[in-house]
Amino acid sequence: MRLFKAIDANLFRLVWGQGAATFSDNILGMALPLLAALILHASPAQMGLLATVEMLPWLLVTLFAGVWIDQGSPQRVLVYSAVLRGVLLLSIPLGVWAGWFSFPWLVGVTLLIGILQVFFDLAVNAFVASAVDRNKLVGANSQIESSRMVARVGAPGLGGVLVQTLGGPLTILINAVLDFVAALLLQRIPAREGPRMQNRKLIWGEIGAGLKAVLYDPYLRPLVFSTTNYNLHVGILTGIKVLFLVRELHVPPVWIGLILGAQSAGGLLGATLAPRVSARLGLGRTAILGMLLAAMAAFVAPLVYAPPLIAAGLIAAAGFAGAVAIVVCNVNVVSLRQARTAPQMQGRVAATSRFISFGLGSLGGLLGGLLAEALGLRVGMLIAALIATTAFGWLYFSPVREVRKLPTPTEG
Repeated sequence: MRLFKAIDANLFRLVWGQGAATFSDNILGMALPLLAALILHASPAQMGLLATVEMLPWLLVTLFAGVWIDQGSPQRVLVYSAVLRGVLLLSIPLGVWAGWFSFPWLVGVTLLIGILQVFFDLAVNAFVASAVDRNKLVGANSQIESSRMVARVGAPGLGGVLVQTLGGPLTILINAVLDFVAALLLQRIPAREGPRMQNRKLIWGEIGAGLKAVLYDPYLRPLVFSTTNYNLHVGILTGIKVLFLVRELHVPPVWIGLILGAQSAGGLLGATLAPRVSARLGLGRTAILGMLLAAMAAFVAPLVYAPPLIAAGLIAAAGFAGAVAIVVCNVNVVSLRQARTAPQMQGRVAATSRFISFGLGSLGGLLGGLLAEALGLRVGMLIAALIATTAFGWLYFSPVREVRKLPTPTEG
C-alpha cells in the first residue's frame, strides 16, 4: 500500500511537516501524563486537571484563532506555532535537569501547547486550500489524513517505549526536535496564498461572519451538524465503551487494546481509499455512504451477546469497518468545505466548524455517563448508535447528496 504516492514537492513538505507536528502531539499524549506520574508523582486529581487543560483551548480560543488566521498568513501561523511549541517543550527537560520543574509549570506549558495546537490545526485546514490546486484537494486531504492516522497508530506506543528506555526528559526533547523539523518543512513551501480578509471589523464581528458563513450556507450547515452529531456519538462512547466491554461483555484488557488498534488501522485504510471512492461515486455520495456505514457499524457493539473473545472479535471488525467508513467520509467532507469556502474565510469557517462540532461533541462524555447511570451501559451504547444515524440524515437530506465535483466557493 503506497500511502504517499506521486506527490509534488510542496505537498510533500506540507504532508510531512504536518505529520511531524502530529507525531509530536500524539507522543506527547502519552509522554506528558507519564512524566507527571513518574517524575512529579501527580495525584489522581492532578492527572484529571492535566487532561482537562489539554482540551480546554478548543473551547477557549478556537473562534478567535480562526479570525487571526484569516487576517494574516496561515503558513506563517503554522511555522510560528511549531517553533513556539518546540521552545516550550525544551523548557521541560531543561527544568527537570536544572531542578526547578514542577506540576504548575507542566500545567502552564500544557495549556500553551494546546493553544498553539489549535492555531496549527486550523491553519493546516486554511493553508491546504491555497497550497494545492483545487483538483488535488481530495488527494491532498487524503495524504494528510494518512499521516495523522500513522501518528495515531504508532506514536502512543512509541511514546511509551521512549519514556521507558530514554526517560521522560529526553522523550520531550525528541518532540521538540520534531516540531522544529515541521517548522522547517512548512517554511520552505513557496507562498501562493489567496486573498486575505479585507475591511476588518471588530473581533466579534469577524467571529459572527464565520458563524454566518457556516450556518447560512446550504452545504456547510449540514456538514458541520453531521460532524457534530457523530462527535456526540463518539463522546458518549468515550465515556462508557470501556466500561461496557469490561463489565457487560467481560472482554480482557489486552483485547480492548486490540479493538482500539483495529480502529486506528481502519482509519489508515480509509484515508488511502478516500480519493478512489470519491472519484467513482462523487464527493457527496461518498460522504453520505461513509457516514451511513459508520453509523451501521456503531450498532454492532450494543447488539452483541456472545462469549468475551467472540464479542471482542466482532466489535473489533465493526470498529475497523466503521473507521474506514468515517475517515473516507471525513476526507470528502473537509475537501468539500475547503472548496466551498472563500479563501479569506478559510480560517473562520474551519474554526466555527471545529468549535461547534468539538464543543457540542464534548458533552458526549457527560451524556454517556448519565445515560449509563439511568438506563444501563448497553442502552447507552445503543442510543449512541442512534445518534450516529442522525449524522447520516443531516447529509442525506441536504444538497450535499447531489455534489459530484468540488463546488465553487462562495463570496467572502
